[in-house]
Amino acid sequence: MIRFALIVASVLGFALTTAVGNLLVPLLRALVPPQQETGSKPDRPDPQHKSASAEPRGLPTMGGLCFIIGTLTAVGVGWVVVCLVQPELLGGGLTGRLMLGLGAGFLFGAAGLADDLARLRPRQVLGLRPGARLALEAAAALVTVAALYLNGAMPTGLTLPGTGYLELGAAAAPLWAVMLVALSESARPSGGADGAAAGAAFVAMLGLMGAETILGFFPLAVLPAALAGALMAFLLWNFYPARLLPGSVGTLFLAGAVGGIPLSIGRADIALALALPFWVEGLAAVLQGLWRRLARRPLFRQGSFEGWLRKKGGPVAVFYVFCTLALAGTLAALRTAQL
Repeated sequence: MIRFALIVASVLGFALTTAVGNLLVPLLRALVPPQQETGSKPDRPDPQHKSASAEPRGLPTMGGLCFIIGTLTAVGVGWVVVCLVQPELLGGGLTGRLMLGLGAGFLFGAAGLADDLARLRPRQVLGLRPGARLALEAAAALVTVAALYLNGAMPTGLTLPGTGYLELGAAAAPLWAVMLVALSESARPSGGADGAAAGAAFVAMLGLMGAETILGFFPLAVLPAALAGALMAFLLWNFYPARLLPGSVGTLFLAGAVGGIPLSIGRADIALALALPFWVEGLAAVLQGLWRRLARRPLFRQGSFEGWLRKKGGPVAVFYVFCTLALAGTLAALRTAQL
């Protein structure tokens, strides 16, 4: 019967995201700043923002609100079905873990929404300044880690292949906070590539469902099931040629979910594996900055790893590469869950 609840959550996530999208897309299209249509330059050029996520394309952003709303409702209905099947879960620790994973996504989504709203201001298409954005992400990470600690769900170590369980002790909490901020910053640039962030997160949610099943948290799979269904619907607008972008609110929500849900079940190592495509994008950005400083020229002339892929193989190639990396990360996560 719990499998039926997962199917309900997935189908409902798909249907609700489709319905909400049909309502929100015209509104979001009306919010596209005029300078994105005319191509005028922003008032503060930033070389770190030369990725597709920052390029004015005249497309409506904040599309992440569609799958966030769809996921929230689908998880609520799906968890009610799960609790009807197993009433003992209603007041147990699993409900708290579900809220922790969902809350991490919403906290980072809120930080992303602030960034998207800042883009609506005249001549500020790049959103919040990096310092302000990092402060909001750090606050979201600290609240997430504090909630994990207060609910007794924070992992104090991680499992490494060939090494076993590595106990981190007092270093665990700050390390998870740094990981969440780094993950959100690594995922954010991929929001401008047609279908890349949503496709990678969709594969990651499928992997997370499998990992939670292996680890004995099968009822909690209602959350990744609902989000997977919602992302499948969102890809109808976001796949190439995109008519809607997830925006910072969508990409940061996905980063918070990919990082926060594994933390809520005590397996940070799974988050490290599932976020592989985002880590690759983040590592490429770090190498880009170091190469620019050392060699006085960019490593990727297109500004980012995603831009380089788009130049070499086209927008669809970016989607396939991100999904392939996500699949590799999913296989690694499932293998890690078996250790």
